[in-house]
Amino acid sequence: MQRSPRRMATVAVLSLLFFLAPAMSGCFNTYELTQEEFAKLQGSDEIPLAVDSKGGEKLLVDRDTPIYVRSVGGRRYPLTPFNFKMTSSQLVASDRDTLLAISDLEDYEVDLFSDTQTILLISAGVAVVAGLIVITAVTAGSKSFDQ
Repeated sequence: MQRSPRRMATVAVLSLLFFLAPAMSGCFNTYELTQEEFAKLQGSDEIPLAVDSKGGEKLLVDRDTPIYVRSVGGRRYPLTPFNFKMTSSQLVASDRDTLLAISDLEDYEVDLFSDTQTILLISAGVAVVAGLIVITAVTAGSKSFDQ
């Protein structure tokens, strides 16, 4: 079976799109919080709520912001902001059927959408696809029915 440059380019583009599709859904920056700052996200009259990360950045958290706790073993548990309860011994998130011992938790995390990284990733994907199209057009040559 002879492989044409056009066919190889098509396969390359489809493969690239298949692998880039999950990454192109968006980029997030993950910030770690102290237990005290994370506890502020249990419930609040003020939404969005500003909390401080361990690195000192001010973060605005609203109802749609992804927040997580990470266990000592490394598993990441998603929580719904303003819809969980922390006591001195446990964390309860009834909407997610989650009950965790505070002593088993290692990190408290907030993911914020990064416009810049997402735009750069999408631009890189578009540039790669455009480059593959140009390469395909340049290497295709002309087709003749007389031969």
